[in-house]
Amino acid sequence: MPNYQVIGTEELLAKFKALSEAVQGDALAEATMSGGQIILEAAKGNIQEQGLIRTRTLSRSLSEEVVEKSPQRAVVAVGTNLEYAAIHEFGGVIQAKRRKYLAIPVGELTGSPMKYDLHAIKTRKGNLVLMDASGKVQYVLKPSVRIPARPYLRPAFDEKHGQAQEKIGESLKIMIEKAAAG
Repeated sequence: MPNYQVIGTEELLAKFKALSEAVQGDALAEATMSGGQIILEAAKGNIQEQGLIRTRTLSRSLSEEVVEKSPQRAVVAVGTNLEYAAIHEFGGVIQAKRRKYLAIPVGELTGSPMKYDLHAIKTRKGNLVLMDASGKVQYVLKPSVRIPARPYLRPAFDEKHGQAQEKIGESLKIMIEKAAAG
């Protein structure tokens, strides 16, 4: 039976170790963030498509963050910390809390109706409205409003998770090639 001897085993093992270390911890988190960026951009696009961009605050608030990192694992969260973001994603009912009614702007005025000289009127259909001195309706008063679900984040994940995985793979491949060459 022939006897074989492998030459360079130590160097080969050192190379494998370097390759392994090249895609751990911070590097793995960086690669995962590149995939999160794909989801983030798609969510911003969904926000725009659905017309949720009056002030662009929701879109600007979206971010990605590494929420878990170990040598072998990285988890990136994409989302927002805005209080009202969930009502757009899932829908729901908003009820008046501090006053009897919510004031929904329908005219040129913005902000609280309390800072304007307005008059409450009940319309023929029974709606309460706030009118300015010229007779223009500026706000509609409602005890509650139902906001329909207009998901922007979950569809972004559903539509783009494959591309995000590919981007993570590409990033890891580049890191491995750099480690192998160096």
